[in-house]
Amino acid sequence: MVSEQPFRNVPEVPSPDDLIDVAFRRASRASVKLPTKRDRTLVAKLKEITRVRTVTSVVVGRLREIKRSMPMVDSLNPFYRDMFYLMIDSDKFKIAMARLSKASQIVERLAKEYVNKIRSSSDAREASRSRREFYGRVASIIKELKEDLQVLSEVKKLKRLPSFDFDVPIIIVSGAPNVGKSSFVKCVSTAEPEIAEYPFTTKSVSVGHIIGPRGVVAQVVDTPGLLDRPLEERNKIELQAIIALKNLEGGIVFLIDPSETCGYDLDYQLNVLRSVREMFKDKPMVIALTKIDIASEEQIRRALDKLRGERVFRCNTLQCVGVSEVVDELLKVMRGHDRN
Repeated sequence: MVSEQPFRNVPEVPSPDDLIDVAFRRASRASVKLPTKRDRTLVAKLKEITRVRTVTSVVVGRLREIKRSMPMVDSLNPFYRDMFYLMIDSDKFKIAMARLSKASQIVERLAKEYVNKIRSSSDAREASRSRREFYGRVASIIKELKEDLQVLSEVKKLKRLPSFDFDVPIIIVSGAPNVGKSSFVKCVSTAEPEIAEYPFTTKSVSVGHIIGPRGVVAQVVDTPGLLDRPLEERNKIELQAIIALKNLEGGIVFLIDPSETCGYDLDYQLNVLRSVREMFKDKPMVIALTKIDIASEEQIRRALDKLRGERVFRCNTLQCVGVSEVVDELLKVMRGHDRN
């Protein structure tokens, strides 16, 4: 299975003070290959030149590593691209990337200038003064990148997004909180589901894989906090996140708890169903009643009456009863949907 998570290799982005501190400390420990002729002025010059080059190597190398590790946003899968635009100010991101490139070039140019100054110094004191001047200018350049480095450090939040194989259908499990979504994912997954998080929630997301004789048949994802409220109750960031989720190819399993032990009454859950249907109108959906082991016949009958005209499955996610039939039905509907 090919797993795509374009933000996984994004490194920690240092603050200006941390970057300056690392560069100067490494320069202070840099060793110098001394010439055979131990002229004190020449040795002093070599030490100062080594420090300048070490600072340049650390600063330029780190800035370029940060820039190189950032993905090409417009070439990403639409799901990850939309999540990026949801979390990151794209204009500030582009400006930050450009400013890092320019800062690297300026530091390299300054290094050449100050190496020449040190070489032409008349004594050790003048060489030291030139090196300190170089340090001051580099520190000033890096400190000017404070906001840019802060913008780029935000990208690491996207490492928390789950990984998907976009060549395999994705089943989104939806419903009000506590109806059994995570348990459903565990029940149908052949292996233990991976746990990830959406960067703007405190809730985890479980992603399971259904594996058949020829490999992965489908991926099943629980998205708590995103699809469990009616449309009118959502804030802007949730609505944008749902737009991103619409880019996942596949279908939806919608779970309803007729026992209402989830803490939400049946009418509220049906409002969530209508909201999800409206947002994902182009995706095939299968509806299932959960907790049939504790729901009374009257509660089940009431739910079925409210869902009259729908094909409704019954399952118990605690004992994993009836869950495979729900997935089999959705996969069948999805295949028919793709052919159409």
